[in-house]
Amino acid sequence: MSSRISAALLIVLVAVLATASAVATPTLSDGVAVAQTSPTETPTPVTENTTFYLQLQPNGDARWTITDTYALEDRNETEAFEELANRYVDGEAETGWETAFREANEAATAATGREMNITGMSRDYVVNEDSGTLVLEFTWRNFATVEDGRLIIDDAFDTPSGTWFDSLTANQTLVISAPTGYGVQSSPPTMGVQNGELRFVGPRAFEPDYLEIVYTGDQETSAPGTEETPNGELLGDPPLWIGAVLMLVIGLVVAVGYMNRDDDVPAAGATSTTGGGNGGPDAEVATGASANGSVDEAAVDEADEAEVDVTLLSDEERVERLLEQNGGRMKQARIVKETGWSNAKVSQLLSAMDEDDRIDKLRIGRENLISFPDEDVTEIDE
Repeated sequence: MSSRISAALLIVLVAVLATASAVATPTLSDGVAVAQTSPTETPTPVTENTTFYLQLQPNGDARWTITDTYALEDRNETEAFEELANRYVDGEAETGWETAFREANEAATAATGREMNITGMSRDYVVNEDSGTLVLEFTWRNFATVEDGRLIIDDAFDTPSGTWFDSLTANQTLVISAPTGYGVQSSPPTMGVQNGELRFVGPRAFEPDYLEIVYTGDQETSAPGTEETPNGELLGDPPLWIGAVLMLVIGLVVAVGYMNRDDDVPAAGATSTTGGGNGGPDAEVATGASANGSVDEAAVDEADEAEVDVTLLSDEERVERLLEQNGGRMKQARIVKETGWSNAKVSQLLSAMDEDDRIDKLRIGRENLISFPDEDVTEIDE
């Protein structure tokens, strides 16, 4: 939906947002507009989509990242969004999520009897070529219960009268991600696990107690028959020996192919007979060695780089690898593009890495510049 919406719809959206704090049990509203605390002539954008990203921690805390993304069709809309985004970061405008989740925390505390609180509330924004995103991050303490090596999400969504998370609209998505090294033992029916994440896409309704999820500290554990491949086919859990046999067969095939290749390739240091026996211009050196017998370091480095399987890297390692490949610094929007991850996941991951001093986040204009600590960022590549 463009920022050029009708005045009537805008009034309704702002009115809904203004009354959110008066509702005892907060709900997740559709198309939330940014409400401003003072009059302005700047047009008010309306969200294209919203993602609620919940990263569970081993101690039961949950790190939430909520992203509202807006379509920006031209320069005027981009400038209007940037002005509003700066007001949002300064606390002069809001989306309503901060109030809604604080009320949800209070309602869940009353329903569970557990001590819960929300800490580390922060606001940020990201501008890409054709969209802008407002980011709200916070930690919900004691969100899940820890029991016998398991993490259990169940009653944190409860209120004394039902559930505070009762639905997702057509433009909203909930993503729940397990801690590193944990697998899904049980989850809602028909839900598949993709890359360790449970993804709920609206529109859909949630009955009380529907969002009950149990994780175990075994990365291999997952709900039987529920893991999905990207094309939606269900995979079972084949015996380990099948995988071992497949790896052995593949290894033999590769070894035989390599041996046959060696039979056809001249030895290191030998020249090709093509173009004359004196090693003319067509002469080539085998196995990456130079004419004087030294190893071509560039070829070796390229081969080593090709051997890196990014699927075996942690998210943090993948970001660090991208930084290494780009001179130690990158714009956040480019990291989103290179990884294919959501704005919510990238924002949360970079914030955590910044807190751990693995990277630095620097706001420059409308961009977040990501770099290694102590990296010289005085010259920024456009």
